[in-house]
Amino acid sequence: MTAEPVSGAEALCRALERAGIDTVYGLVGTQTLSLFEALRTSRLRTVSPTDELKAAFMAIGHYRATGRPAALTTIPGPGFTYALTGLAEARHDSAALVYLAVVKSDPPGERFQFQVLDQAAMAAPVVKAHLYADSAENIPTLVTRAAQEAVAGEPGPVLVEIPAALLDERIRLATQGTSTAPTPVGVSADDRRVIIERFDKARKPLLLIGQGAAGEPEGLRTLAERRRAPIAATCSGRGTIPEDHPLVACADLGAGAVDELNALIDACDLVLALGCKFTHNGSAGFRLRLPAEKLIHVDASPEVLNANYRASLAAAGDVPALIRELVSATGDNSGPSEWTDDELRSRRERIRTAMQKAAGELPLLQDGGDDVRAFFAALDSALPSRSIVVTDTGLHQTLARSFLTVRSVRGLITPADFQSMGFGLPAAVGAAMAAPGRHVAAIIGDGGMAMAAMELVTAVRENVPMTVFVFNDGGFGLMRRLQVAYYGATHAVALTNPDFRSLAQAVGAEYVRIAAPLHESMRAALSSRKVVLAEVRLREPLGYRARAAARQASDLARRAMGPRLRGWVKRLLKR
Repeated sequence: MTAEPVSGAEALCRALERAGIDTVYGLVGTQTLSLFEALRTSRLRTVSPTDELKAAFMAIGHYRATGRPAALTTIPGPGFTYALTGLAEARHDSAALVYLAVVKSDPPGERFQFQVLDQAAMAAPVVKAHLYADSAENIPTLVTRAAQEAVAGEPGPVLVEIPAALLDERIRLATQGTSTAPTPVGVSADDRRVIIERFDKARKPLLLIGQGAAGEPEGLRTLAERRRAPIAATCSGRGTIPEDHPLVACADLGAGAVDELNALIDACDLVLALGCKFTHNGSAGFRLRLPAEKLIHVDASPEVLNANYRASLAAAGDVPALIRELVSATGDNSGPSEWTDDELRSRRERIRTAMQKAAGELPLLQDGGDDVRAFFAALDSALPSRSIVVTDTGLHQTLARSFLTVRSVRGLITPADFQSMGFGLPAAVGAAMAAPGRHVAAIIGDGGMAMAAMELVTAVRENVPMTVFVFNDGGFGLMRRLQVAYYGATHAVALTNPDFRSLAQAVGAEYVRIAAPLHESMRAALSSRKVVLAEVRLREPLGYRARAAARQASDLARRAMGPRLRGWVKRLLKR
């Protein structure tokens, strides 16, 4: 039986609905008019941010908050190039999305055509797959394939190019049911047997988890508790087990904790890595030491296995399914490991201390006199347990990763391995729309806010309650610190910020200034069911200016002495 004729655009929307996609992020343009008309009458939610880059960041936040992909759509030319950075972010951070790129339908042969680029070639390095619709009848099939490919194996963005003319063609669709998600490929029986046996016999096992383990948090917790196995997490895997759990030895594989984490690994006889890519950010800049004879690495993507770290067993397959099988296998016959509670507590404290120490001198709160740890302590105590925190890139991200306690799965979203500035606010909007039952708090530097502030308008228009904390220190704080450390002076890092109270009022958001008493202003920032812009005013610690002055004086003396005099002084000091 066939249904009534529909347009290619309507067929596309129905295919998205069958695939379980509920939201499309993008801006309407002349080539996508018919698509947006079809979206208007569909069950899909359409969200239009300020530009296509922010649309891509929203789609990433949507996926990383829920594990469910969204769709992104753009016009050709500038819409496509704006989205490219977002595609790269999604590819690096394993975020699934379906990118519907409408392309020109002009006849080939003419040069210098309007908004025409070789989009497939430009996108090739940053997408998992490229599909092209050569007929309107093929659109539903390609959309279904794209949705399945985006989540299969390692998640990522899939590009579907659709000529604009096909969106208006009328086609007949066979009656179709719900599109089923692809069945994940399990770890082979032989590998499962070896993994179960080695994990069961390990005297001092360590579980090292990434984002790929987020689909089975309860099973992972059961597994760790049965064997008393400590847990270390990558930044993207944080919160899969609540970080106040005594078995979470290392909440973040940041560079600050790597030496202590390596000491923990030295004491292990088995490291079971689940859903980790071992990227730069997921291995403390590749300073993590993982002896191959101790390492079992399981990931959905064969490409990441034995890529940066050799393993005695590298198994490709569905990580959540393997966790469930391990839980079933480690029953009454499996006893706890030889780790003692005192040893685990000591190592956990040393790792946490090292991580926080590596954050360096901490900015001070202008309103209260404490340093920024007081802000995170107040945030920790006030955030609901299932909250999601989203950061941008910059000093505030380092501070959040060092001092925040993440208590819920997918509870921390950062631009981990591409670090796009301007990511935080739009990603938080996407997360808030995708997970309406969880409170979303964004922590943004004033530099990132300058790039993406108008997404507050999107959040207000879409009526998504969220709290946006902006760290106002008047500049690009991380770059300013690096310039002082290297050169004793700063250049081109100062910002002229708006009055954030007036900005909030202008866009229809509420405003809160985080000031003493912190618990009261924090409660006000988090209790509203509207969009809240919460300003956190910071200033550099006294040691920062002293180091800058000392470095400047040293450089001035060096220049005044000249090379011959400097050489004479060095020889004199060696006597």
